[in-house]
Amino acid sequence: HSCCRAKTARQAQNAHAYAKCHGRCRQWTAPKNEPQPLETTLHAFATLALPNSYLFHQSLAGSDLIDKSDLSQWDKPPPYQFAPPLWMPDEDQFTQNLLDVMHGRQLCQLRESCARHAVRLNAGDITGILKEIRAARKHLIDGWIGLDACITTLQECTREKVMAKCYQQWQARKILNYQQEECLLASGENPYM
Repeated sequence: HSCCRAKTARQAQNAHAYAKCHGRCRQWTAPKNEPQPLETTLHAFATLALPNSYLFHQSLAGSDLIDKSDLSQWDKPPPYQFAPPLWMPDEDQFTQNLLDVMHGRQLCQLRESCARHAVRLNAGDITGILKEIRAARKHLIDGWIGLDACITTLQECTREKVMAKCYQQWQARKILNYQQEECLLASGENPYM
């Protein structure tokens, strides 16, 4: 029961920090050379629901039960240069399982990044963290239009299209996560609590 109370308290604290940040910080706007709907598009991708499957949770926990040997190929942007998979009767289920595993992997990597930033924040390296997340966010935003165009015109197999959209979703999540981190740090808050 104390675990549930702690989780509820943390959720309330995070909601308060988010509201405080967005009340004090300037609204993020797309760079002048980007179309204005970019923020809306990013938000739409970043807020897509994550799976709640066994494989998602195992991947998120870093379980050794999952074969990770071929997963790094999906950490890269499309287009993918793989030979098309052989058709198999359970191809759709395989693709769904792969998608769940990659969502867990990406969330795990995001949490690890935040944990590294928390250590640096505790060491007083706010300037270094801000510099890093601003550069990372700028890099992701600069690549967004090309990524979106690439995914829109993909002529690859279903699995590769699904995984490309997963990659795109996580780029949007990272952009908005960096934005929130920067906003909270700039207002003196700790985004890693």
